[in-house]
Amino acid sequence: MNDESLPRLLDAAAKASCEAVGAPPLGLETRVLAQWRAAREDDAPAFLFVFLRRAMIAACFVFILSAAWSFTRPGIGLAGEEAVQLDYQIQMSLNP
Repeated sequence: MNDESLPRLLDAAAKASCEAVGAPPLGLETRVLAQWRAAREDDAPAFLFVFLRRAMIAACFVFILSAAWSFTRPGIGLAGEEAVQLDYQIQMSLNP
């Protein structure tokens, strides 16, 4: 669309008469509602929501299992405490 056609289209829209919209044909509303209800059943975002919800549940399950496994491993606590003490000694030796 070029710069000249936009004002021409806007002028034509301004000059157009506003016609009252009549009632829709008899079966149109029924068909539209039937299609809308049928589309809701085959809705892709609903499938995506279900998939993401299940993925979140699985991720939480894996997180809980890994946390429980890390607490039950023997000997990790001692190595962690030694690492903290060594880190503290290194930090103190670097300070003037």
